[in-house]
Amino acid sequence: MPAGKKNKLLLNFFSLGIVQAIIALLQLIVIPHVIKRIGAEGFGVIAVAQVVMFYLSAVTDYGFNQTATRDVALYREDGEKISRIFFRVLFSKILLCFIAFILLLVVLLIFPLFRSHASLYLLAFVYVAAQSILLTWFFQGMERMQFIALATLLARVIFVILVFVFIRDKDDDLLFLFFLGAGNFLAGILSVFAAWRLFRLKFIKPSRADILQELKDGWHVTVANLSSFTCQYSNVLILRVFTNDLVVGYYSIAERIFFTIRQVLGIFSQAIYPVICQLVQKGKDQLVSFFKKVYLPFLLCVCCGSIILFIFSPQVLYFFLGDEYHHSVFFLRVMSVVSVIVCLAIPAALTLLGMNEKKKYFKIYALGTVMNILSNIILVYYFKATGTVMAVFITELFIMAGLTREVYRATGRSSGLVWKNNEF
Repeated sequence: MPAGKKNKLLLNFFSLGIVQAIIALLQLIVIPHVIKRIGAEGFGVIAVAQVVMFYLSAVTDYGFNQTATRDVALYREDGEKISRIFFRVLFSKILLCFIAFILLLVVLLIFPLFRSHASLYLLAFVYVAAQSILLTWFFQGMERMQFIALATLLARVIFVILVFVFIRDKDDDLLFLFFLGAGNFLAGILSVFAAWRLFRLKFIKPSRADILQELKDGWHVTVANLSSFTCQYSNVLILRVFTNDLVVGYYSIAERIFFTIRQVLGIFSQAIYPVICQLVQKGKDQLVSFFKKVYLPFLLCVCCGSIILFIFSPQVLYFFLGDEYHHSVFFLRVMSVVSVIVCLAIPAALTLLGMNEKKKYFKIYALGTVMNILSNIILVYYFKATGTVMAVFITELFIMAGLTREVYRATGRSSGLVWKNNEF
């Protein structure tokens, strides 16, 4: 790999890594303050609303983080082509944002569970609008992720300041997601301005056919992303249907800590994925050697961290919940084990993607989503939040085993990579 390319990859990785670390630290500061002001029950209300906003954001993202990023990376030396892609995608995302708002209104009209907190959901929609103009896909394709990283960091700092200044009691719970969206909206505006100035974009109004083609091209990726997204975020919604906001609040605290760990795993995966794509073409020896040198030490660190989290779960949760920490200890301890399972899935997942076996990859996640929903509905009905965390464990174990099995099957037929099962 050329030195310049390697340095750019390292810069992008550390830009994202440092920002994610700071965001995680800010979250550790904000959540105890919010719970102290609005209570665990109020935090449960926020958790459900945030999942709904995440779903609507997935509609506006529409797989552009994969499809548009690829287009930008391919044509970034062509200024006019980049301008066309930029405005075609931006107009498409804004259109999808309007569709998402209509979907939200329909949800509020149909479901009493959401209608009872209509003001919260309407204010929270600022987060979705912000995601529609945040140019992560563009800067990633141009390999200038440091700009979007700085914009994201600024958004989180603004969010923290607003939370500490204005959220003082339970009635202020509807401001939490509004502040999160407001910070992101400012970051989105800054990212558009930075892209316009840095890359000297020319305004080229997209036609209706351009937008329809963009939506058509991203459909399959969007379905796959929604499947993976459902597997990750449906737990809170299903739990709320069968329980109440207080139970959701206790579970959500443990889940937030778990998601912070998953962010670390995600950054590691993003960092080594380009290397995996190259090594799968060179044969098993170099790939296995790379996993031994890079992945195994990381796995060991994750295992050690998970053991520490398992042991000190009461102390960690006391920081967030105070004397009510005991309600969430079991959830966090199970999720500390799940973190190791997710980490064990990384080699198989990246190898399948590196071999361009995307259908097999998406198939496993689609099946995992079905299993997650079914196991959630059954287990939550009988065991409440304990059933939710059991469903998470079962789903992640299934995905890890399924990905590994598909790697064994795929590598035996690959011309670039042929392994024996006992050598993986």
